[in-house]
Amino acid sequence: MQKEEQSTPKVPDTGLVCLVMLARFHGIGTDPGQLRHQFGEGSRPFGITEILLAAKHLGLKAKRVTTDASRLANTPLPALAIAQNGEFFILARSEAEKILIHDPRVERPEVIARSELESRWTGTLILFTSRASLAGELAKFDFTWFIPAVVKYRKLLGEVLLVSFVLQLFALVTPLFFQVVMDKVLVHRGLTTLDVIVVGLLIVSIFEVVLSGLRSYVFAHTTSRIDVELGARLFRHLLNLPLAYFQARRVGDSVARVRELEHIRSFLTGNAVTLVLDLFFAVVFIAVMLYYSGWLTLVVVGSLPLYALLSLSVTPLLRARLHEKFNRGAENQALLVEAIAGIDTVKAMAVEP
Repeated sequence: MQKEEQSTPKVPDTGLVCLVMLARFHGIGTDPGQLRHQFGEGSRPFGITEILLAAKHLGLKAKRVTTDASRLANTPLPALAIAQNGEFFILARSEAEKILIHDPRVERPEVIARSELESRWTGTLILFTSRASLAGELAKFDFTWFIPAVVKYRKLLGEVLLVSFVLQLFALVTPLFFQVVMDKVLVHRGLTTLDVIVVGLLIVSIFEVVLSGLRSYVFAHTTSRIDVELGARLFRHLLNLPLAYFQARRVGDSVARVRELEHIRSFLTGNAVTLVLDLFFAVVFIAVMLYYSGWLTLVVVGSLPLYALLSLSVTPLLRARLHEKFNRGAENQALLVEAIAGIDTVKAMAVEP
């Protein structure tokens, strides 16, 4: 009897324990005591209402559904299941007639038959999803891994793009003002026209300064938020890597790769946005040039293939040089980090260079 009690230790709140385990599965660390303090009612165990409220607080999307064992193959798992006795357990996986569950009162996960699940389970599930899982955080870690964090702030970045578009229009209007001065004011001595143009230039300059300031503020604020989110996600990803990854690499190599996060973010929020704007305005400027001179436009358009060929020929060389630069920088970073981490040994053995 004593052995049975030791193999199935009592857990005071299976709902809270299961919620914490599922939150960690979705990459969200949390403190059970803090959740109980915020959403618990005295010593009463967590019920469905408390679980749904706590899940929302953690950033999880929780939904209560009623189903049966025959439809588990089409149900997103793991999920929180409610037992006949009112306790909670995790329904982890369903394969044919075998079901993988984890009851917090038992030390290890269990594989049970479908018939046993039907006798134990009420048919009620609480499904959990998170932004991280929807965005594919557990997917392959490559360049696309960073895109969801940028897409999340697409509205603010769109506003930055719109303001940049207006500023480009102002840059296009300014030469037209000077053209009017040269063609109309100087030739016909139209001082009244000059006054109007000066007022117009002054208004354009004021708007340009104000819009530039607003764009810089919004852009800096948005990129800071993206940096924080990407840094947190990258840190979680780094901690979830297997031990073999760290055994095969020096500390400095990992630190150097983490520091490259800023360059990737800068490209996604800076160069990529500028590229979209430049492509659009290239068409606008070519149209304006065509209005003034077809031959001048032909010279510019004819030189574009030459620039493309130059870019195609130089890009591989630049890529190789940048790759070499990164490797050398990683080696320097590794030497610095490991030397400082082992400075006691270096000083004790008197092997300073």
